[in-house]
Amino acid sequence: MKTLFAAAAVALATAAVPLPAFAGAKVGTLSCKSQGTINQIVSSSETVLCRYIPFGKFHGTETYVGTLDTYGVDLGITGRTLMTWSVLAASFEAGEPASLAGTYYGTSIDASFAVGVGAKSLIGGPDRGFTLQPTSVQIQEGVNATVGVARLTLQDADATPVVYKP
Repeated sequence: MKTLFAAAAVALATAAVPLPAFAGAKVGTLSCKSQGTINQIVSSSETVLCRYIPFGKFHGTETYVGTLDTYGVDLGITGRTLMTWSVLAASFEAGEPASLAGTYYGTSIDASFAVGVGAKSLIGGPDRGFTLQPTSVQIQEGVNATVGVARLTLQDADATPVVYKP
């Protein structure tokens, strides 16, 4: 158990370090919500609904749906989860991607007992043009411990068909 907590502390420290090769100007904030998941010892997968709030009054918010997959030591059950990242862009040159839709990879560490915290630091998107850095710890419900690699895949919510079940 002590080894798990030591590994979790090392992964959290690693996740909190900015990645200088892709660090750029902060362009907004991405917040994602999940209803939770049952972790499968070496992996978990959950659906997320995300809202991107760009800086500047001339840009509106954007909505994304996606999947957050985690691989590594992943034990337990989580309930509702809220994750928030600062969105950093590599550059603002003409032709740079404007949408966050794409796949992001990075590190993940979470721990909870009733209420818990976690952090994920991710790089990706179109042409690996964005870095997602935790602006605050993730808040979640459940009993779990996770240390591993995360993959977040985002799609524009407008392009995704929605099925309403009363």
